[in-house]
Amino acid sequence: MAIAPALTGQPVGHRERGLLRTLISRANIAWVIGSLILLSAGTVGVIIQVVPSLRHLYLNQDLEATLKPPLSPNHLLGTDNLGRDLGWQLIAGLGTSLAIGIGVALLSVVLGLIVGIFGGFFGRAADAVANVVVDVTWAFPAILLAVVLAGWIGPSLTTVILALALTNWAGFARIVRGEVLSLRERDFVNAARVLGVPKVLISVRHLASNLVPVTIVLTVYFIATSIIGEAGLTFLGLGVQPPMPSLGETLSTGREYISESWWPVILPGVLLVIIVLFLNGLGDHLRGQLDPRGRVQRR
Repeated sequence: MAIAPALTGQPVGHRERGLLRTLISRANIAWVIGSLILLSAGTVGVIIQVVPSLRHLYLNQDLEATLKPPLSPNHLLGTDNLGRDLGWQLIAGLGTSLAIGIGVALLSVVLGLIVGIFGGFFGRAADAVANVVVDVTWAFPAILLAVVLAGWIGPSLTTVILALALTNWAGFARIVRGEVLSLRERDFVNAARVLGVPKVLISVRHLASNLVPVTIVLTVYFIATSIIGEAGLTFLGLGVQPPMPSLGETLSTGREYISESWWPVILPGVLLVIIVLFLNGLGDHLRGQLDPRGRVQRR
């Protein structure tokens, strides 16, 4: 299997080169192009929010040009209720939503790795504690716990990331724990123990490095679910607050004018569906390449 170097305890350099060859040689060109388009659009969306001289692209209001339909002069996708260009609103919102998704994914992966390795490698007492924490997290529906946390802390960008991350990591921790229970019996781990290598160093050098393929696949899924979660929280008024744009905020504002214009609701909704479907397809594609044993299961 092409993924074998990442699972057999070979030197880190060989594992990284084998993983890179797998991603490059087997990746379908359509997935590569789609990923580049998504990342480019998201990067542009972040840039126009960060650079003050570009914020006018999505913030400028024209009360004489409110709710203009798509293909209007100077407004390809129309305008919203404040006369702001909907095209730039969607690009900026995509940047925010994608940044939230990546932030949630990274935080979830870090928490999942820490708890999963702690429970699978540091003894029965540690495993019992880790299982209790995971079970308590899984006892609540993800969206309900996210709504409670966001409502308690207050709506903001940081709140959305923390709330969603605290509900996503548990599934990854379970997968990590199962892999660690297998990896800890491998010869290269036993050899490191005999040589007196500290458990923390073994966790990073031998365990975490062998979990890279699974981590990549789960990260893509986390980004997709986090974008949906952000849209849901913001739609309920618990997420990103104006004037910061996001796909959920555009949907929430547009629904108030659905009887007068459909585009402020349909366009961000369609974009949201396309992004999530693409990310789920990309995750399935990567799972086929990097996780042939089927270790990654969606919650």
